Amino acid sequence: MRARLFALIVGLLASLFGAGLMLAREPDDHQEVSTQKLIEQALAGEAGKEVVAQTYEFLPGMVLPWHIHPDAHEIAYVIEGTLTFEREGAAPVEIKAGGADYLPPNVVHRGINNTDKPVKLFVVRIKPKEKPLVEEVAPPR
Repeated sequence: MRARLFALIVGLLASLFGAGLMLAREPDDHQEVSTQKLIEQALAGEAGKEVVAQTYEFLPGMVLPWHIHPDAHEIAYVIEGTLTFEREGAAPVEIKAGGADYLPPNVVHRGINNTDKPVKLFVVRIKPKEKPLVEEVAPPR
C-alpha cells in the first residue's frame, strides 16, 4: 500500500511539473491565500478514500490558523519561497523551495510566511471521502 501511495504521489508531481504547472490567483483581492484545486478523485483500490491535489500561494506575512486534516495524510512541496511550518509540540521548521514535508493524520499545525515574498506550495492529501479537507482547532498550549 505505501509503495502504491508513494508511486501515485510521485506520478502526480511529475505530470504536473512536467506539464508546466501554472498557479492561478482567485479573483477576490481580499483573500490572503489563493488556492487552485487540481485533482479531487477516488483513490483507486482504497474504498472510501480520495486524493486531493492543490496549489496554494501565501502572501508575505500570512499566518494560517491552527488546524488539522481529519484522518488525512498530507505531502507538501514548496515550489517558491520559504514556508515556516509549525506543529504542536515541535520547534518551527523552515522549508525552502525544493523542500517537502509529510504530515501524518490529525496533527495540529499551521503554516506561516515570515518573508517579504510569496510562498507557493503544491499539496497532495489522501483523505476519507466523508471527512472535511480541513478543520480549524484551538491553538496548542
